[in-house]
Amino acid sequence: MDPANDAPLFHVGWEQDKLFRMSPDVVTSLLREQVPVLDFVDWRVTSIEFGQASSTMPLNPQSTNQHFTHQAAMFVLSADYTGGTALASLLGGWPVVGVHPVTSPESVSLWLLKTELKYLRPSVGDLTVTAVIDADKRRRVQQRFLAGKPVIETITMEFRNGETVVAEASATYFARQSTALRAEGLDAERVNSLYELKLTSSAELIAGVRARETGGLFEDPYARAMAGQHGVALATRFCQRSPQLGGMVAARTRHLDTVVENFVEAGGRHIVNVGVGWDMRAFRLPLPEGTTFYELDFPTTLRERRQRLDEQGVANPPGVERIETPIDVRTMPLAKTLEGIVPSDKPLLVIWEGMNMYFQEDEVRDILAGIRPLLAHPESLLWLDLVERDAIVNADQQPPSVREFMRGMQILGEPFTFGTDHPQRFLLDNGLSWLESVSSEAYFQDAGDPVYSIYRFCVAASAPLHHRDVPQTFRPTRVDGPARNPAPHVGFEGARNGAKNGFTAIDSALAGQS
Repeated sequence: MDPANDAPLFHVGWEQDKLFRMSPDVVTSLLREQVPVLDFVDWRVTSIEFGQASSTMPLNPQSTNQHFTHQAAMFVLSADYTGGTALASLLGGWPVVGVHPVTSPESVSLWLLKTELKYLRPSVGDLTVTAVIDADKRRRVQQRFLAGKPVIETITMEFRNGETVVAEASATYFARQSTALRAEGLDAERVNSLYELKLTSSAELIAGVRARETGGLFEDPYARAMAGQHGVALATRFCQRSPQLGGMVAARTRHLDTVVENFVEAGGRHIVNVGVGWDMRAFRLPLPEGTTFYELDFPTTLRERRQRLDEQGVANPPGVERIETPIDVRTMPLAKTLEGIVPSDKPLLVIWEGMNMYFQEDEVRDILAGIRPLLAHPESLLWLDLVERDAIVNADQQPPSVREFMRGMQILGEPFTFGTDHPQRFLLDNGLSWLESVSSEAYFQDAGDPVYSIYRFCVAASAPLHHRDVPQTFRPTRVDGPARNPAPHVGFEGARNGAKNGFTAIDSALAGQS
């Protein structure tokens, strides 16, 4: 890949594109990384030209049956990725989700819809697959894709052993700009199935990670059942590729659990969870009677959440109420959406967990503007997590583990796109008063991995805020134990103080007074 190339769609010449994005060696390496069976059978892309591609499936013990001829499934596998590669070659400069590292929302979602395969004779030598897209289809693909419309095209392929044709196939693909898959508003009937899968998969993934981490910093007895087989498999793949993800989610879960428990202990009873996914705090935390969770998410996600809770027989704890509220956070301001639903005269704890790092900065600012009116009560709080901007925009200049972590998230199609190096300043710029910033590193003092230092958990309140006005619902986080490299703390007036009382990697408005 060429990290310096920021040219817009189709402004990348083919000669440049095939040196990086569509180099046969690059595509082979990336596909083998993403689809381990391709590596196992030693499949490779042998050539890519504009609108066409060829691949080779060796005749080896991994790819053959008892007659030492290619298994039928190997034909389909070769057809799928050869035809997809030929189609991707037409979309100059754009990364394909699930193949290329993705660094922004500008990506291609590509899916095989169906394959028809006709076998002519047994394959008894290396299997060469060639896919060619004719000139008319090439123009049509580019025109529709550039307009943001769905591309549905059938590509023909030929399979050979040397000069001998052994099979013929046609494969029909769907391709579209990933951002065009998003639904606008709440019309669940118009949601693209790929976008719905992405939303559900994200919830399953995090539940799967919590299932792997439960019993350490937190307990979540519901996580594995809510994640399901798909979520557990996703979590395994992500944690293998980016092993720090488990610890980061565990630290996040522990910190937010503590904030919730402190909030209700101080008398707060109303908790707004933006993007609830498969979060189970309403069920697993010790909550007093009268606690209400407002669970916000896209309608298809809420529908799936209800179904899974019903399947698991999970009932509301006594005295705890849950109120579902459908929302599209990109287009619907939160305060307006919750008008008449949440009380205006009671403290609210608003949770925005695990989302903003996947948005653009203008989207984050718009969402915070929609949250801010919800914090009008002097005891209301906002919890959110933030990633360091420098680690995102200058990943190639980071320590090796940070660089690899960021690339891993890009390869897996979940790139971080927003971050800030100054959480306190960013929150103030958005009309919020900063109360605390805790690095995930605080929970892994002996790990010695800089990845944990780039991920922080923040608590904020409505501005303006003075020292005497710090909400009683907020208590500074304490992480006990000696810190190997104690991080400095920012006092309420902005003065630098040394680490105190066993804190580490924590900046808090009240750090010196806990």
